Amino acid sequence: MITSEELLEQILILVTVNSTLIEALLTIEAGGAMEQKQIKQLTDGVRAVKHSVKQALAPSAQADSAASSSFVNNAVQVILKHLARIEKALVKLGKSSPVLVWPSDAAEGVSSVTGKSSGRESTSDLTGLAGKPFQRRLSVSDPDKRLPTIEQLLDKYSSTCHLLLPTYWFEACKELFRYSEPLEIITLVTRISGEVFYNLIRSLLSEAPGSRLLQELLRKSGTILLLTSAEHRHIISSTQDFYNRLAKSFHSKSISGVISEAKRVFESFDWGPATIEKRVVGLFHRSAKGLLEKSTKTKASLQQRIVCAELCRLICDLSATIYKLPRIHEILVQMKD
Repeated sequence: MITSEELLEQILILVTVNSTLIEALLTIEAGGAMEQKQIKQLTDGVRAVKHSVKQALAPSAQADSAASSSFVNNAVQVILKHLARIEKALVKLGKSSPVLVWPSDAAEGVSSVTGKSSGRESTSDLTGLAGKPFQRRLSVSDPDKRLPTIEQLLDKYSSTCHLLLPTYWFEACKELFRYSEPLEIITLVTRISGEVFYNLIRSLLSEAPGSRLLQELLRKSGTILLLTSAEHRHIISSTQDFYNRLAKSFHSKSISGVISEAKRVFESFDWGPATIEKRVVGLFHRSAKGLLEKSTKTKASLQQRIVCAELCRLICDLSATIYKLPRIHEILVQMKD
């Protein structure tokens, strides 16, 4: 019969597969996407566990102690049914996982802002990336280790400041790091956004009045470290909109149009209702303003200017989104009180 050690091993494998699957399903529910490679790995893992569990149930694997094997067999049968449902869900997921696609005609648009033709001589620049998937992943890509730097900052202030608001901005930054291809553009986005979000979160935690207000809030109500699925969905939606706009901006015929639209959004920045702490919202406004100013600097590359302009819009969008999220909105209200 299957030993308790073998059963424990299979259960641990199943728990690992389950936890990954739960994260995947939450991602899909929130409007994201899984890479087909990740879906296949999960499916293969489920099938491997099913196979080993079925072997454990085979007559040749059953030996002595009918009494003790009865419970094990019942437990294994439940596991098999569960695995079958998971496998079915993964197969369905593999057929329907959404993907954001970089426009197939992006070469012409990128060429128009880089000043380079889309001929054979420019295959090493952005014009060679047309048609590649602009896809959200479950894992983040952070070769420059920018996210751990922000995490260290949060850890540093975890015992003195309420962290839900800073965590909101950290999760938004992390979401930007979940996209792949075209690599040159993603690298530019993560480099610029990593610095901007780090400075924003550091200002929240270390500068007046945010630091003092977050300290008082921690003393009154304790801290909350995790966002809800609904809060995550808003972040994912805003980030998807950002990347879709970014693709269109690189396809634009004129950088001035991209910057003008960013300026329009910035000038209509939503400061929220009178009941919230506007000085803290001012930090978000300051970050957006800095990005808009960078987008107008002609010495910067056109790619950098486009990314800064679209990140300015994203900051404005994420700031306005806070008013739709009761828990985070309430923090701004309590900070004013």
